[in-house]
Amino acid sequence: MKKIAVVLTTLAMAACLTACGSAHCKESGCENEVYQDGYCEYHYAIHAAEEIVGNAAGDIMNSLLG
Repeated sequence: MKKIAVVLTTLAMAACLTACGSAHCKESGCENEVYQDGYCEYHYAIHAAEEIVGNAAGDIMNSLLG
């Protein structure tokens, strides 16, 4: 019984270290550290800008088309 507890504890610690140590950008191929929302600073800025431009374009279209 003690062997099972030792094995489970070791596996839990290994899983925690692996999960906590792999903080990379969620953009494919990017190995930079996470800045915010799972993205590195560069990709976060790109996604934020895309959202702002998309919202502005939607607002313009809504005002033109009623």
